Amino acid sequence: MKEINKITPVNDLRKLQQHLERYVELAIDNGASNAAVVPASQIVVDERVLMKCRFPLCSEYGACMNCPPHTGTIDQMRKRISLYKYAVVIKLDVPAERIAGDAARGDAGVEDLKKLIKILGIVESTAYYDGYYFAAGFSSASCRFVWCRGLECQALTGMGCRHRVRAYASMEAVGIDVFRLAASIGWEIYPIGMSATADMFKSGSRYGMVLVE
Repeated sequence: MKEINKITPVNDLRKLQQHLERYVELAIDNGASNAAVVPASQIVVDERVLMKCRFPLCSEYGACMNCPPHTGTIDQMRKRISLYKYAVVIKLDVPAERIAGDAARGDAGVEDLKKLIKILGIVESTAYYDGYYFAAGFSSASCRFVWCRGLECQALTGMGCRHRVRAYASMEAVGIDVFRLAASIGWEIYPIGMSATADMFKSGSRYGMVLVE
């Protein structure tokens, strides 16, 4: 790891832009299919996203500390995002057959999510040590599904998370409209549900995001 930067009270916009561009390159160098810097104001938080977690009921609803209803309210998330200026959005393309229907919940699908989380962690950690100490990452899917499949969420019992460094909340778990965000960047994204088959769409994708400053 390179030398840790000291914290300075001066907000150098030019330096920030350079860092953001480097985080995009860092994500791609570590396996992301694409990455982009977006203004935080471009991130839409919508109550209907959380509604989709509840109706019909997701198996992770209430069963994981990083899933609704434990992730806070829509208004809380909107306020949190409003405190940031930029985010780095990360895209990981995956073969259609690894994300269509039940395949998304198979071992290959989990490996795709772990790859995304690894990239996310690298970008978030780099931003943190660059002095952006409020850098915050969000991934895709329930962290319990990725790291603790079949186990009770230990964090809910008060014993602490088994994988606290890697256990990111997903963007959808906090109400972020990932479909709209990806489409606004210009990326192809498809509404792939449990009844989808691999011949119905060109490719699948997983998304992560790091709020930086």
